Amino acid sequence: MNYLPIFLNIKNKKTLVVGGGEVAHRKVLSLLEFTNDIVIVSSKINFEFKNTIDKYNLSYLQDNYNSKYLEKIDILIVAVDDLQLQKDIYKETKDKKIMCNFSDYEEYCDFILPSYIKKDNLVVCVSTMGSAPAFAKEFKKYIEKLIPNDIDSFLKHMKDLRTSLPKGKKRMDLLRQKAQKYIQNIKQ
Repeated sequence: MNYLPIFLNIKNKKTLVVGGGEVAHRKVLSLLEFTNDIVIVSSKINFEFKNTIDKYNLSYLQDNYNSKYLEKIDILIVAVDDLQLQKDIYKETKDKKIMCNFSDYEEYCDFILPSYIKKDNLVVCVSTMGSAPAFAKEFKKYIEKLIPNDIDSFLKHMKDLRTSLPKGKKRMDLLRQKAQKYIQNIKQ
């Protein structure tokens, strides 16, 4: 796989999720860490997923997939058990400017949703480029234990310094030294 690890700004990006089962629900839960501009299309939805939709006031269209739902969306996530439907949706989207993720077809994916940790302003992603998702999840748990509880206050302090000090080498050196000192104190 040739996935470039990037952080994508999804502000003002509309996401469509096709599917109402456990996998679709898990992907929506990941998206909710970063946006709630999500529309879900599925003829059936499981109970837990329905609760999430209600809790976050998400748009839910109780319907079978239809290509009309591709209009005005930027990101598409397809998580349905019907493999033929996934292929059909891929054929409909491959020439459109829609970033796609298909739960069973890596070759159709423009992006993957890696295992990640989000603790306030810190986001750490772990990916095995699709080769071993189970390892990525376990390694994420390992890394999560290493993150200090006060990380958010440290990052806020660093942001304040970064925005208040003049740009340039002096600021970069100071921020680097503070980061190194903070990390050194974690190791002790």
